[in-house]
Amino acid sequence: MFDRAFGLPLHVLVNHLVVVFVPLTVFAALAYALVPRWRWLLRWPLLAGAAISLVATFVTVRSGYALFDRLGKPAEVAAHEHRAQVLQWLVPAFFCWSVVSAFVLGGPGAPSPRWELGRRRAEGIARPVRVVVAVVLVGLAVATGIQVVLTGDAGARAVWGRG
Repeated sequence: MFDRAFGLPLHVLVNHLVVVFVPLTVFAALAYALVPRWRWLLRWPLLAGAAISLVATFVTVRSGYALFDRLGKPAEVAAHEHRAQVLQWLVPAFFCWSVVSAFVLGGPGAPSPRWELGRRRAEGIARPVRVVVAVVLVGLAVATGIQVVLTGDAGARAVWGRG
């Protein structure tokens, strides 16, 4: 199921979704945590990006294992595989914390009755809790962003060599 698409290894196609959506979602999360006045604008893109990143990472990891088996488990891929194993735990944690953050963090936003209700709900949560949620979101975003770069680098080096 996670082996081929259009005659190509599926991993080669879907890894680009991870390479694009995880960093975009990391930047959205950083802005969401650090710039409260943008939260009304970034809430849904953050959640959508986190969900796409989660699904893309799942499919990429599964297709990577299928490709790894098809190629006879080459030793050159060991670093990439190890980093991908770490990434497959970070991305779900990042997704879950993005959802928590979307409900806990509030801020000034677009003037609408719907937003005012959301802002009052977030203001009802103690400030120290909101600060902790924002700090953890920044930490998970940075860790996930670094890990996706390291994983992609190891995969590129496995395919293209050290050049």
